[in-house]
Amino acid sequence: MASAERQSSMDRTEATTGKRDKGIEPGADAAAGLTTGAAKNKLLELLDSDSTRVLVPAHFDGRSRSLWTIAGTALAVAALLLVNGGYVVGRTHEPRQTRGIGSIVEAVLLLSSMAVTWWVVARESRLETRELEMRVRAVSQEIRGWTGIYADLRTPQLPTVTTYTVLRDGVWRDVPTLLVVEGDTVALAYGEEAPCLVALRTDRSGAESADAPGVLERGQRLTPDAMRTWKPPGRAWDPRTAGHAALAGRVLFRARDTPLRSHLEQIARHHQRTGRSVLQNQMRVVIRLCALRVMPALFVCALVANAVIYGVVSAAQEANYRMGVEVVIGKTVYVVFPFACTVLWPVLWIVARIFTNACEVVLFDTLQRSKTDYEDTDNIDEFDVEALPPTKDVTVGIGAIFDRMRWLWWNCDFRTLSRSSNLSETLGNVTVICSVDKEGTIAEPFCSPEQIVVPNGTDYAILDVGEQNQAEPGAGAGVVIVDEGWEQFLPSLRPLGLACCLNTAAHGSGGAGWGAPTHRRHGHMRRHAKIQAAQDTCLCAIGRAVGFATDDVARYTKVKEVSVVAPFHAATDALAANGEHSLAASLTATVLQPADGGGSPGRLQMLTDGCVDLVLGVCPDYFDGVGIRPLDDHTAAMYYSLYLNALQQDLQCLAFAYRPLAVDPGAVVRAGWAGWAKSDGVEESRARFVDMHLSSTALDAMLDEYGSSRNSSNSGTSVVSTTAPVDAGSVKKLGSDQKIDTDQTPGPGNAEVLADRPDDCNSSRRSSSEDAVSHSSSLDDLPTHVTEAARKAQMQARTKDAPPRSADDAGVDYTQALVHCLGDNEDEVLRDAMSEQIFVGLATFAYAPKTDVCDFIEDLDVAGIRFVHFSRGGGRQSKAFAERLGLETDWNTCILLSSDTDGARSSGGGGYIEDHDIKARLPRGIESIRPHLADVDDIPLQISLFAECTAASTREMVRIFQENGDVVCCIGSALADSNTLTFAAADLAVGVEPIPHFNRAGAGAGVVELAATANDGSISTSGALVTQYALGAALTCLPCPLFLQHDTSLYMLMQVVSEARRLVGCVQQAAILLAGACVAIGVVNLVSALCLLPPAMPGYMVLWALWVVAPLLGAALLFAPHDENTMSTMPLKNHAHVADLPRFAVYAAVRLAPPVAVTVLVYVTALSRLAASGGASSGLGHLSSAVGRADWTVLAPSSQWAVVGAQTYALVAFVFHCVCVSATLMFRTRTTLDFVPLRNVVWVVASAVCLLLTFAFAALLLVFGDALVASVPWYTYVLAFAGPLVLLPLQDLCKLHDKRRWTRLQKLAKLEFKTKLGLHSPL
Repeated sequence: MASAERQSSMDRTEATTGKRDKGIEPGADAAAGLTTGAAKNKLLELLDSDSTRVLVPAHFDGRSRSLWTIAGTALAVAALLLVNGGYVVGRTHEPRQTRGIGSIVEAVLLLSSMAVTWWVVARESRLETRELEMRVRAVSQEIRGWTGIYADLRTPQLPTVTTYTVLRDGVWRDVPTLLVVEGDTVALAYGEEAPCLVALRTDRSGAESADAPGVLERGQRLTPDAMRTWKPPGRAWDPRTAGHAALAGRVLFRARDTPLRSHLEQIARHHQRTGRSVLQNQMRVVIRLCALRVMPALFVCALVANAVIYGVVSAAQEANYRMGVEVVIGKTVYVVFPFACTVLWPVLWIVARIFTNACEVVLFDTLQRSKTDYEDTDNIDEFDVEALPPTKDVTVGIGAIFDRMRWLWWNCDFRTLSRSSNLSETLGNVTVICSVDKEGTIAEPFCSPEQIVVPNGTDYAILDVGEQNQAEPGAGAGVVIVDEGWEQFLPSLRPLGLACCLNTAAHGSGGAGWGAPTHRRHGHMRRHAKIQAAQDTCLCAIGRAVGFATDDVARYTKVKEVSVVAPFHAATDALAANGEHSLAASLTATVLQPADGGGSPGRLQMLTDGCVDLVLGVCPDYFDGVGIRPLDDHTAAMYYSLYLNALQQDLQCLAFAYRPLAVDPGAVVRAGWAGWAKSDGVEESRARFVDMHLSSTALDAMLDEYGSSRNSSNSGTSVVSTTAPVDAGSVKKLGSDQKIDTDQTPGPGNAEVLADRPDDCNSSRRSSSEDAVSHSSSLDDLPTHVTEAARKAQMQARTKDAPPRSADDAGVDYTQALVHCLGDNEDEVLRDAMSEQIFVGLATFAYAPKTDVCDFIEDLDVAGIRFVHFSRGGGRQSKAFAERLGLETDWNTCILLSSDTDGARSSGGGGYIEDHDIKARLPRGIESIRPHLADVDDIPLQISLFAECTAASTREMVRIFQENGDVVCCIGSALADSNTLTFAAADLAVGVEPIPHFNRAGAGAGVVELAATANDGSISTSGALVTQYALGAALTCLPCPLFLQHDTSLYMLMQVVSEARRLVGCVQQAAILLAGACVAIGVVNLVSALCLLPPAMPGYMVLWALWVVAPLLGAALLFAPHDENTMSTMPLKNHAHVADLPRFAVYAAVRLAPPVAVTVLVYVTALSRLAASGGASSGLGHLSSAVGRADWTVLAPSSQWAVVGAQTYALVAFVFHCVCVSATLMFRTRTTLDFVPLRNVVWVVASAVCLLLTFAFAALLLVFGDALVASVPWYTYVLAFAGPLVLLPLQDLCKLHDKRRWTRLQKLAKLEFKTKLGLHSPL
């Protein structure tokens, strides 16, 4: 980056200054591009405008039907209580009936709770709605504080990192798409997509040409066809005038729009509220059941019973007409009063959701900060496929959770979007995890070498390359050749290995960086073109694997680094035919001076690597380890077939070539070429850009001329190139740990061996065999420009005007006369020199999955979560990478999401037609998925691989998953802006840092390492430390609740999912406890009414039980320990909720029967003694007759306290049984024998608090009342506290029955999840 800045500074010095473009920000020099300040202002103006407000509808707001149902019930009950209380208070004076005042107070409390609930829900809804908007504002603040620090990209060019070369502050910078602004100067390489609407700039001052025809829409590629259309009349494109001198080969455009504008508009248009979670839908079913069935049934029963009682008993028999309101309304309303108390439960739900979200966020942050490894527990067998996933041993303090919970309660969570994403609930019910890209997210950002192909006589040898075992003593990072006996191919390997060391070194001549892990080249090619990652990766590891050491590299001095880009070459057309539509053919050639060269340009060596199509087209010969052989069509087709096969296997392939080069020093001095002598030490003077123009039309013309010259030639034979005399005995076989003596190497290591060929072989002006005949069918795949005839035609075209050679020119390739013939042009000489080289081999490269990714995918299968990979490549390439991931790759495992009309997207085209391993009727195209699901089978929901995907088709497939009940979590690159809408469509999105060192910035000639930060997509660092990559990631990941750093293992998702499953299960059990308590109290009061008795639990006791006791016990359930089977349980899909409702109704009846019966019996037995005069025993019939027939409006204080005392005993019994029931709700299917509730310390404390408070509350009522406590019989206490002897066995019996049913359902779900896919599809 420092060298790029120096070159840009030199170019700016040469440029015309003082000119301004009217469309550019005032104060910015058009030739120097916008300033960072001007770009910031444009971004801030856009982010701060009202048009960029992104509001997301809340999940739980004032328009919720469930909330209206609860509120309506509470309002109706409160009104009835006010009527009843007002009537009782107004009709009686002495003795005063306190229950009338109690009804009024209870009604006021209900109305107050409604107001509190409405305020909390409205506030929560507002915070949820504004989360995304506040995140945008937070990013805006970070941009405002950004000081213009630009980080240095230290990885190869990746498809998952969409950055552009932009002129900022007079320096060419790598800028993410969303930081490009209107007026920016953008240097596009051939094959790159436009970040927005851009217009061609042809004026060096930075202005658009008045008649510039070049306009690209957003997403449109810069292709050679477009450039041919735009070229000025009568002239060919000159890359130096179409671009910048430092970026020759790129084309300058001016941005006419700001990509962030459309980006925010798309988010606002497509980012809808995520669907209700599984837990929310389950609660909706329960609420509807209680509101539409249970509560109406209880209300009707109570109303009818009380009406009959009043009409038959009170009015007809006793003439107590005044009791009508209290009997018909008062007793009835207390039956449904527990359901009205649920008006405060939305607040409890919100508190529980904030708590679970806080647990998830704190755990996520703790895991991300921890640098320890994920390890299996001691009792786990690592070879067990059903073993639980490894975890990281971290401690999460309860204080940190409550601190985060308090912050979440009062603030809008713009950091993790926990409200709008339903973070904990979504994580706990994830059924599908989708990877929407590959490089840097689930695969390493650097491609690693897979195989080396070297000539072996007339055949070839393929050698596998693997990572070095670092467990061995003294072993470091690197690669080794794993094939046994590979040393026999050392003569062929040495030229390629030395080329890897010298041509790709990221460390000058074996200095710093030698032996380091995979790193990027420090070459200049990336300035000029968009290249494949293998061309941008330092390959010195291959050289070390062959056996070269630092001393071998240090013997050479770089003279020239030549970057060749050929967008108009026939090789580029061949790349497009092979599926590489975004690349132009390119190669890198390095001219080296051996240590014994004397510092003059006379004896040089040229090492070349690059695209196979281009390199093979400039190689008339190849080196087989012994000598030089002619590269005929049969041999070229053989290597080209290997290249095509590598492409089908999702491999990148580089070809390597070599030639000795001798240039007359006098010609160099006369022409004034810089950098050819050791005294020319300026690094930038050694870099050259050369373009190659060889269109198919020009090639056809050359072939026609060549054919004519052959037919008119008198000579029927040709000169056959001879091989260099090499002593086979001098070839020394060395191990990988030994140093190679390059003086004995028959290759680039020994210039004399290859240079001292006969002139007719060494010279650039010769011919070879003209009638090579191939018997291989692979000749049909050989492009025209690679054929022997094409190479000879190009050679003839170059040599026809060459001056004659003299005897003094022996051993010199480029004499003064030849250089003068080429116009003393350095570029022409280099272009000519590269046109005839010696092929030395191929190397293939692949993206390896990140550490733990394969194991992570395997463990997802155990957890019942399907992993789905969306690939941009064709079917075969996608399957090759899927095989590395461990996914199934046989038949029926890959669906192409491109339509039949998009056949060109497939590498090689054809889709399923040519893909012979497809046996079933698989749908083709995203538009065919829904009809296939409706009419054929469900294979699209079961496979793990989709190929030929676009951002739009991926997003639509995510919606299809959701429509069929899947809860989808998407993971993808945080620097690919095309992922944003997919993130917005998913239930949960996780942005992944695709490249390391987000906050590593270049500063002058050095590098500054900024403070380590947790990049969570919302930018948590101060603006002074933020780089352009962190800002770009923040804008891309606006919809992402979670953000993973580059070195974070995906196992962290497994651990947070495990915790979320535990929390969701605990919330479910707490909801069951609350709902059960509510229904139980209603039934208790209904039974009391049927017995002609006052309510067993009056309103204030119901409030105590449902607003204090049950919430405390439910909150304690949230601290239940982990179940070891959590991550081997199949998650529920988001449809058919509570499908087996009758069975759960039976469970509820059985489990609630003991508390209801005990509470009623305790109430009746206590009231029978407390209400009887003189303590005489009375039965239920006598009690019902005495109390039910009495005029309640004139009850004496003693009778009133008798009822209160009996109700107090009922409350104590009910609370005690609630505590016992809560002890059985720690887990759904584990009995109290399997898990002792006392292990949950929080529950023990909560239970003790509830009991103590209830006992204290009861003691106050009994001590200060007039009830005779001593008269309560002993069996009342036995009934109250011995009930668990019956309660606990019934609870465990229900759980055992549920467990058997649940186990069967789990087995069925796992069977459907793991069934062989081919069985579901017709042949």
